[in-house]
Amino acid sequence: MDPTRYKNIKTRRGFTYSYYYSHPAPGKPVILLVHGFPGGSAFWRKQVPFLESLGYGLLVPDLLGYGATDKPTDPKVYVGSGQAHDLVDVMDAESVERVIIVAHDWGLLPASRLINYHPARVTACAFLAGGYNPPSKKSGHQAARHEAVKKTFGFDAFAYMRFFVEPDAAQILESHIDSFISLMYPEDMQMWKENLCVDGGARKWLEADTIGPLPAYFTPEDKEHLKNSLLTEGMTAPLCWYRAATEDLIADDDAQISDSAAQVHQPLLYVAFTGDILALPMIADAYHSRYAKGTVTRKEIPAGHWGPESHAEELNVILFEWIGGLKT
Repeated sequence: MDPTRYKNIKTRRGFTYSYYYSHPAPGKPVILLVHGFPGGSAFWRKQVPFLESLGYGLLVPDLLGYGATDKPTDPKVYVGSGQAHDLVDVMDAESVERVIIVAHDWGLLPASRLINYHPARVTACAFLAGGYNPPSKKSGHQAARHEAVKKTFGFDAFAYMRFFVEPDAAQILESHIDSFISLMYPEDMQMWKENLCVDGGARKWLEADTIGPLPAYFTPEDKEHLKNSLLTEGMTAPLCWYRAATEDLIADDDAQISDSAAQVHQPLLYVAFTGDILALPMIADAYHSRYAKGTVTRKEIPAGHWGPESHAEELNVILFEWIGGLKT
């Protein structure tokens, strides 16, 4: 990604956002790429050149807490409504009226809220490694959901979240950053069941400073970029996303979304990564069955959670065909 195409703006909430922008060719739409945890805008490094070569405009922000964007440590500011308004400010800075959203992981939250609060600004939406995020329920409902997933699949897909909100989590991640990156990017994604999906598993891995092999698609250069980005101002801000969820800040904020606003009328693409341990396709399918009122296209890739990196060619073809078929 060309570093000269990065810009900064200050949003109405007072936060400085860094974002990558390339203009569309005449008649082509702008695609908003929204990353998740723990990477920044560089997560999309294998999609940006491909989509640019087709003439699409690209708007790729570092979300709050990441990259060169501000890193506040108050979890209250990470709620969906605020982040959706921030994305509108980024769009307005480039006079982009409407976008096609492509979102992954935690990026699904602000992408979904952009649909809820500013539906006229969204032409279509693509969700990867998880689906549309409907308005959140209080933590009591979340606990029941987590227990149901554990009972259904035989492992606790949310155990790592409970570690990420512990008081010393950020310090542990920073002190064992190489171990953390190897935990996030293992050669064998199935190891997450024993390390991320067990209470105390992530802490044990990190405090032992365990370092496993990285997958071939995640190069030493990729690792150094991620490492430097995360250590610049530490892990407290990125972990605020998890605190906002577990402390019911997101649920309280989402309570203002009406039933009608929670529905998705735009064309929706869901790409299920069938080897994903954390973002289970059956959950996304259930949400889309309930909330998606427009056309739903469902594709599968035999990938783990990091499909945009590990299976970029397959994903890029799916995006190319789906976007090309939209009436924009």
